[in-house]
Amino acid sequence: MTLVYKPAALVVAFAIFVTLWITMIPMKQLPAYAAVSDVQGADAPFFSEHWISHGETTEAHSANIVINQGKPVVVWYGGTEEGHKDVAIFLSTFDDDVWSEPRVVTNRAMAEAGLNRYIRKIGNPALHAWPDGSLGLFFVTVSFGGWGAANISYMESPDLGVTWSGPERLVTSPFLNISTLVRADGLNLKGGDLSLPVYHEMAGKFAETLHLTRSRVVMDKVRISRGKHSLQPAIANTDDQHGYAMLRYAGDGPPKLLASKTFDGGLHWEAPHQEDLPNPDAAVALLNLGDNALLMALNDLEDGRHKLSLAINVDIDNGGDWRIIKTLEEEAPEPPAGQRPYQFSYPSFAMDDEGFIHLVYTWNVARIRHLKFNRAWTESLQPTLGIMPDSSTEQIQE
Repeated sequence: MTLVYKPAALVVAFAIFVTLWITMIPMKQLPAYAAVSDVQGADAPFFSEHWISHGETTEAHSANIVINQGKPVVVWYGGTEEGHKDVAIFLSTFDDDVWSEPRVVTNRAMAEAGLNRYIRKIGNPALHAWPDGSLGLFFVTVSFGGWGAANISYMESPDLGVTWSGPERLVTSPFLNISTLVRADGLNLKGGDLSLPVYHEMAGKFAETLHLTRSRVVMDKVRISRGKHSLQPAIANTDDQHGYAMLRYAGDGPPKLLASKTFDGGLHWEAPHQEDLPNPDAAVALLNLGDNALLMALNDLEDGRHKLSLAINVDIDNGGDWRIIKTLEEEAPEPPAGQRPYQFSYPSFAMDDEGFIHLVYTWNVARIRHLKFNRAWTESLQPTLGIMPDSSTEQIQE
């Protein structure tokens, strides 16, 4: 018997097949940022400062802070110098206004043993406080070459960094899985996923985000910038769709801070533009203060990192302007003979449940410093220079 196929029947069958196939595919959830905190804190201005590290290593750099289980937690790397084989990642927690004794989370040898692969050096760490209370640590590892050949590894702790899982390597690129680096903490997405700021540094320098599930599956990788002139994005959101990225500028043009924004939860980003604020090829930090206001810590210089300041934008969604409200650190651009240039850099923000703002940063590449203040203190400031705050200041606590 010969079967005769009618074109109309084939079209109908194909349409039924496509319809059934589409309906069986789960719909991809569009990203949406989790709700931002609207805690305002006390009405009286408050400011205090503390040392976190105490010279345990010759150099200490690239601190990152989050609030986990209600407590500030900080990580940084320290060693003889950046990229040295003795570099380790340290952690400290803040309890009753006292930082715990720094302890090593991982180092090159520990990462090498846990990942079962050669590790030449380790670098920038970034914490993330998962909604379920776990503490995640993303950190840079390099097996060959320089930072451009780096990738990201991950560890997790259920108990504020006391115990940790073994490290795992994230797969973020089809090209040998290299040149994806981390610097800043990420933003929680609705549903429990994470938007993690990352950057690329091989045959170009540009900023990206990774959309990760709770189990660290890479769902998407979104480009914020292109070319060879931007890296280390700091991102903050004002609602579930609006987000803002400030990028370290590494180009040859005017040394100005780069900015980009998203209107769809990080699915797409506008082409970066230069702000009026200077940027001497240095990382910045961003924090959502609530009420459509963002706070930024930056080196507001065209060259060098001997000055660290706070800037605020009180109407960011409506195109508000940034203004410097406080100089936190400032030294002469030329150090005394025999000393290296002053450097106050790599800031990181977090806000706790009581509305206190925590800022940590590299202090002269030798120690990690912590400032604790509230929004009432920022509102009391005038856009004038000044190294130390007013009478609400407490003494530096060791």
